[in-house]
Amino acid sequence: MSKKLDFSLLKTLTGLAAISGRETSVRQFLQKQLAPYVQDMRTDALGNLIIYKKGSSDKNLLLCAHMDEVGLMIRHIDERGFLYFVPVGGIDPRTLLAQRVRVQTKNGPMLGVIGTKPAHITTEADRAKAVPLNDLYIDVGLTAEQARAVVSPGDSVVLDRTLEELGSARVCAKALDNRAGAFVLAELVRTIENPFYNIYAVFTVQEEVGLRGAKTAAFGIEADVAFSLDTTGAADIPGCSVPNQLVRLGQGVGVSAMDGYTITPDWLLEALKQICTKENIRHQVRVAPRGGNDAGAVHLSKTGVPSCALAIPTRNIHSCVEIADKQDMAAMFELVSYIMNHGVEEARP
Repeated sequence: MSKKLDFSLLKTLTGLAAISGRETSVRQFLQKQLAPYVQDMRTDALGNLIIYKKGSSDKNLLLCAHMDEVGLMIRHIDERGFLYFVPVGGIDPRTLLAQRVRVQTKNGPMLGVIGTKPAHITTEADRAKAVPLNDLYIDVGLTAEQARAVVSPGDSVVLDRTLEELGSARVCAKALDNRAGAFVLAELVRTIENPFYNIYAVFTVQEEVGLRGAKTAAFGIEADVAFSLDTTGAADIPGCSVPNQLVRLGQGVGVSAMDGYTITPDWLLEALKQICTKENIRHQVRVAPRGGNDAGAVHLSKTGVPSCALAIPTRNIHSCVEIADKQDMAAMFELVSYIMNHGVEEARP
């Protein structure tokens, strides 16, 4: 595992509250951390953080990692002080029952719990079905008058979990999708000097609700090639057949051949596989029938940008107990580091 990676940074990043459209805390943290290592840094109108590092060639490389996480937004406070919400991004309601949350109020984060009817008063039929999102609520322990004094419709909500180590190589946290990718990109910005490409490292917004930040950011950058640094669901768990296990934890960075939004050009996919083989970088080719990431928006920018999604395998994705392997993050770091320093242009037809 690369000794260059500072995983304390990942713990801080996952602990920040930043659902789609509310990414300020992550952006401000990254601005402070990375300012000493770049030639230029700016925030565009949508909130993307765009960082520039000059290279030795006239070629431009776009690297993007989204800052946002799935979460909730308050829509109503009832007459008893219970808070009702809508999901922001794709959340399975089954993962929300009996969870602690932090409501981001004007007075700061407020602890709450997503309540559930106790087993003593439910029937077997009740327990056999998922609870609809519209029936879930947050209890902050306040009366309606007290709650309405500090909580407003439109306030964001994140799940209340901190990063924990699982064994010697794995971590469990909320928001590994995609603070893990943002962490790798931040470490690349921090450590890579004198790259081959002119580097545009973009920490994007609103990926979880439609790749919105990547679309606007890519339009303003004349990229020759682009990579999305993200996570992807790992189904290497009981109950999932081997053919459906697109990637597995600990087996290296996922190099996407295809997903629901993007098909990687054959020359680029082959170049990436050859780099991994030559440099002994653990990797696995990812072929996903659905889903997508920022590469889906970037590759359609202007006249088109050759793009590939690189992915960190993640179990329990879009939940508060996401699990990823540090070795897979290190493999992503090593692959992108090589690309930044040496390029892939010689493989382009």
